[in-house]
Amino acid sequence: MSSIDASQIHSQKALLAAPEKAAMPASKMIVEVARQFGVSPIKQMREMFKLDRKAGISFGEYYAAQHYRTDLTAEEKLQFVGEKGSYKLNLRLSPSKLGDKRSFIRDKVLYTTMLRGMDLPTTETQAVAHPERGFGAINTLRTPADVSNFLKSEARYPVFAKPLEGSKSVGSALLTGIDADKGLIEMGNGKSFDIDAFAHEVINDYPEGFTFQSAVQQHKSVSALAGQAVGTMRVVTVIEEGAPRVLYAVWKIPSPKAMSDNFWQSGSMLGAVDADNGKVSHAITGAGLDRQILEQHPVSGKSFAGFQVPHWDKVKEVACQGHSLFPEFGVFGWDIAVGEDGPVIIECNANPFHTLYQLAHDRGINNDDFSPVFDRVEARTQAILKTRTEHYKKLRKEQQV
Repeated sequence: MSSIDASQIHSQKALLAAPEKAAMPASKMIVEVARQFGVSPIKQMREMFKLDRKAGISFGEYYAAQHYRTDLTAEEKLQFVGEKGSYKLNLRLSPSKLGDKRSFIRDKVLYTTMLRGMDLPTTETQAVAHPERGFGAINTLRTPADVSNFLKSEARYPVFAKPLEGSKSVGSALLTGIDADKGLIEMGNGKSFDIDAFAHEVINDYPEGFTFQSAVQQHKSVSALAGQAVGTMRVVTVIEEGAPRVLYAVWKIPSPKAMSDNFWQSGSMLGAVDADNGKVSHAITGAGLDRQILEQHPVSGKSFAGFQVPHWDKVKEVACQGHSLFPEFGVFGWDIAVGEDGPVIIECNANPFHTLYQLAHDRGINNDDFSPVFDRVEARTQAILKTRTEHYKKLRKEQQV
């Protein structure tokens, strides 16, 4: 019997909604920045237009990421990127003409199935909801009734549910079990929802497909510090010459009330991880004037500084092994959970959001250490593109003869 009381039963939608875009600055925000940082409204406006034009930083991002700070020089501010600038950088490192496998990588079922077939540690898919596609021997759910039956009689809980394609944890939920007597699906955040209504939400709101994966059991030392909700390591890899290597790492730490680890959820945190040794230096939470540097976790009280991410060498190894499957890509972002027995690849991102690094490490992505790396990555991918283009031209010419 469930311990969830009636006050926790919800009639609204169960799955995580998309985040709102960074809002345009209100006059109150502009005045408060002027008061606290001594940056006049006119100077703020000049900086915003300049950073938007040169770094792809929107006006909302200017405030959310504290680009008004006076301890940053004008040159250092231009090393940062916003969402547009991050996307532009990724296209520079992995040109779209080389990235013909992007749709395959975005497909969470196909991609994780490939990884499992190559003995790389990844998630287990229990079932997929889709109106038309087949998924081999994987349980395929066509209707709301199929989803309801799966949740009531076939699912092995806990289950992590999420769209077949997507990002930023939109549409995701941790399902911990059911109350069969009341017909409720129970969530990792303590809430519960009508199973049949949840099944209709899955089918109606996500016609492109929806997956049900076995939830990862997090390493005990990670849970002891940050709680039971899985917080993945965002590990970004690049290829400059022959083999991939890890460029940077960030720990995405879930809010104590969240079921997933995306930073846009209120109360979520980011940990700065040393990419070489896997040690955490600090964590941050909040944005704009509410940004805080945390020495301790707000619930466990345990210190972030000096925390050693378990299995770090293996984390780096599986990220690089995964990248080597598609060496024409210059950059990948990996979301890797740390289980008791080692790392588990949750997702691969061909368009990693570099703002996470900037927020956690308090440094622009185009810094003096990374810029030469990006130049070498770009030179390599452009050389590959040139070779392929010449090869295809030759083939077409031969076919015309």
